[in-house]
Amino acid sequence: WNGHTIVGTTDSPRNDLPLDPEAGAQDVDFILSTAARYLSRKPTRDDVTSVWAGLRPLVKATGDAATKSLSREHTILVSQAGLVTVTGGKWTTYRRMAQDVVDTAIQHQLLTQASCRTESLALHGANGLAPSQEHAGTPDSYYGSDLATLKALPGAERMLVKSSGLSEAHVRFAARFELARSAEDVLARRNRALFLDAEAAMLAAPEVARILAEELGHDAAWQQRTLQELAGVAAHYRLK
Repeated sequence: WNGHTIVGTTDSPRNDLPLDPEAGAQDVDFILSTAARYLSRKPTRDDVTSVWAGLRPLVKATGDAATKSLSREHTILVSQAGLVTVTGGKWTTYRRMAQDVVDTAIQHQLLTQASCRTESLALHGANGLAPSQEHAGTPDSYYGSDLATLKALPGAERMLVKSSGLSEAHVRFAARFELARSAEDVLARRNRALFLDAEAAMLAAPEVARILAEELGHDAAWQQRTLQELAGVAAHYRLK
């Protein structure tokens, strides 16, 4: 993924709901030892540039089934009052989840009958884009037909985080066209620097904050605040 290898995942049940869950030491050791069985060189903690964890929402019908046996699919419930609730599911099936929710609402006469259009609807940046392998496998491949606009911005050749392909122009594009409003927005969401190399992301953070402040009209105090907020998040991505 973007020139890096992602290894995972584990299935450890939790009884709490932390906003920023951390990968436990046992989970990390399990992943490294398992990966060592398949990779030509055994990975160690020194090879880990970033680590993250999340909580998977699972729908449990009855009983206390182990998490590994629970459905990863979504479930839709309609109350007597007409409230439609969708639970479970995955990011990778978000479009299908949305379609099923709308179809369910139509079946219960909560919405007007209409056919789904999203299955073949092109995402932003896809219109008029000719197939090309030039940027395949790089962060620039995400921008589609917006790439020319990105490349025309100041700092297109000035790299801030080499491991994630983040340039000054990417930061300016994120602020102008992608509603990025914090250093975390840029380094964790618009670009995946924090997920690929937490240390490199934090080294670039002051310059990212400066460029954002220039784009958005913020002062030095704002730059310090956004850096402090990012540091709190980034602490969870560094291997302990």
